[in-house]
Amino acid sequence: MTLARIGGLAALAAGLIAVPALASHSWGSYHWANSSGPVDLTINVSVTSQWTSSVSTAISDWQKSSNLALTPQDSTANRKRCSAISGQILVCNEAYGPRGWLGIASITTDSRGHIKSGTTKLNDTYFASGTYNTPAWRALVACQEIGHDFGLAHQDENFGNPNLGTCMDYTSNPSTNQHPNQHDYDQLAAIYNHFDTYSTSSAAVATNFGIRDLRNPRPAAEDLGDPGDSPADWGRSVHDDAKGRPDVFVMDLPGGGRRITHVFWTLEVKRSEIHHD
Repeated sequence: MTLARIGGLAALAAGLIAVPALASHSWGSYHWANSSGPVDLTINVSVTSQWTSSVSTAISDWQKSSNLALTPQDSTANRKRCSAISGQILVCNEAYGPRGWLGIASITTDSRGHIKSGTTKLNDTYFASGTYNTPAWRALVACQEIGHDFGLAHQDENFGNPNLGTCMDYTSNPSTNQHPNQHDYDQLAAIYNHFDTYSTSSAAVATNFGIRDLRNPRPAAEDLGDPGDSPADWGRSVHDDAKGRPDVFVMDLPGGGRRITHVFWTLEVKRSEIHHD
């Protein structure tokens, strides 16, 4: 075999190895229904000061997509419940307990499978001290969980291989995985490369549904519920991460819709420690 031939095969092999980073990483077929222009989304931010910078940066990064028209605004939504708001995204932080996860992203869909709400929960139980109490970890988790709310999945789920330079890449070292990369923006373009006959985003809806006045309950149509804090709240598992831990859950909702939850587990939690209780 000639050296040229050997070199060609080596280049082909290298290309095949790189395929996971270039493959589609849409979250199934989930996307916001949109009838014209960029998807117009309000992102309600109900976070404390230690999260302000990382969440603001994540939203600014995702705003660079020509397919998303994002309007961030401060919210007084109850951070513990972080109840989904119809037509919008809500980002919250709180000490949700030693449940093994750093962040979760939950979307609800209508009966046609289009996203109609998104929530991101950031678990202060792990970010208050120790391994994850760093700007890099906060940036990675905030960016990734908000990215899921648009319909993105991971580019890679191997925690130990070289970073891809995107927050949609699982890693044990977030130093270079704190922002989206071009492939994320290209994937959003592929997800939103068509128009639907209706829209599920609603930029004009009031955003303080997390504050409940018991004398005047919120309309049920606007409160899509708390996504919960444990697998018992999330429904059936449908996908495992590279460590064999269930990281995507589905729950059927009345009316034909669903709630789908993506979980970012800590590095150390084991599958055997994840309980539906």
